[in-house]
Amino acid sequence: MAEADKERLQAMLEREDPVMLFAGIRAAQEELGKRVDCRGLNAGTEEPLAIDLQRFTVSLKTAWQAGEKRPTHRRPYRRTKPYPKRPSMLEPFEPQIRAWLEADPALSAAAVLQRLVSADPSRFTKKALRTVQMAVKAWRMEIAGQIILDGDWMKRAPVSQCPQLQ
Repeated sequence: MAEADKERLQAMLEREDPVMLFAGIRAAQEELGKRVDCRGLNAGTEEPLAIDLQRFTVSLKTAWQAGEKRPTHRRPYRRTKPYPKRPSMLEPFEPQIRAWLEADPALSAAAVLQRLVSADPSRFTKKALRTVQMAVKAWRMEIAGQIILDGDWMKRAPVSQCPQLQ
């Protein structure tokens, strides 16, 4: 640092109030944090905040109790891209499983897994039960949604289950 700059800084420190300097530093940090948060499409011009020295000094008494965070601390990372989908081990067998479930809607996931184990024992074990359960549940929800949204559920229900139609 140049000697002239050192002398100028020393003179400023001697005539300035350290509390006021600290408040100014914090205000600058807060404005910097706001500018970082508002960059890009959200950018807008805002008037700089006036420093209220009385309020600032009162807040210093209790700042240590709350573990004061500086305005320049980083925000937590939020992923904006979707997570890449890994291919499921059931994808090659999906048409077969759907056919089994259409033929027998009450077929349990354990029975589906047993059929898959007999079809390809090198790929499927009993440890894959939870994966099969989740897939069967998702497919059943999809079919139920199609039935309800299409309005087909009234046509498919037997008359004995719908007494108001008799």
